Amino acid sequence: MANWIQKLKLHHLQMLVALGEQGNLTQVAKMMHITQPALSKWLTQFEEEVGVTLFERHSKGLRTSTAGKLLLQHARRMINDMERSQTEMERYKQGGMSESLKIGCSPVATDCVSQAILHLLKEMPDIQFNIEEKVMEPLLNDLLAGTIDVVVGRVGGRALGLPLNYQVLYTEPVCFVARLDHPLAKKTAVTWEDLTHWRWIVWPTGTPIRQSIDNALVDHNAMLPENIIESSSMNVSINLLQNSEMVSILSLRLAERYAHEKQLVILNLPKIEQKGSVGVFWRKDSPPSRALSAFLHYLIQSNHHS
Repeated sequence: MANWIQKLKLHHLQMLVALGEQGNLTQVAKMMHITQPALSKWLTQFEEEVGVTLFERHSKGLRTSTAGKLLLQHARRMINDMERSQTEMERYKQGGMSESLKIGCSPVATDCVSQAILHLLKEMPDIQFNIEEKVMEPLLNDLLAGTIDVVVGRVGGRALGLPLNYQVLYTEPVCFVARLDHPLAKKTAVTWEDLTHWRWIVWPTGTPIRQSIDNALVDHNAMLPENIIESSSMNVSINLLQNSEMVSILSLRLAERYAHEKQLVILNLPKIEQKGSVGVFWRKDSPPSRALSAFLHYLIQSNHHS
């Protein structure tokens, strides 16, 4: 084991992360309450010990090298793990349960995540949950950085190239939705041509559900209308749909839930064959905790029949 690992302290890791984020020695020295020459000297010595350039110097400051990015990924995770240990020890000292689980989920996965949580609470009633809902890209970055433990959402795009474990939970088509009294709601057969007369709300470029739509458009020789609204907020999208004549695209499970609650209607477009898979992602570099193992078990078990 390289000697430099043994010398690393928490504030060294924090300095490295700050340098990566700020790209400026003077700013980071100020933040860390040390002089700029002292920080510069420490960084040079540290790079010599590691044996690689972590930051490339240029006129405007520092740029993180490829090796630097790799080390920063580990540094962020170590900082997060240490902070988490401290929080859990504090909770333990106060007589609380020490297990916690941080879950990231994309809007499409809220139902299956809720079901798994309900099962897990029966087995581990004292568990602390922290749940965050966002689109997949930032969630997977949080997972890699160690700020969350598990991510449930659409499988696709960049996700499969990341160093993560994943398992597909279910596959389903996507569909178009609108408000209950939308002019297209009464039509028994809606065409792609019909849809082009209305403003669309779509998921942001690069999200798997957006890729599903882009692919379906290509298959049907159709074009994305010009005046689209890109939204990654489920609440804003639903609100817009209910108060306008816009149309939007949802996964079938989610659409059926809103249709059942009489909030939206599924338009009678021939089913979009582009099937999207929803899956669960977790890190490869550390064995799952008892809480994570149980969560994965309930998640996979309850979606096994799908």
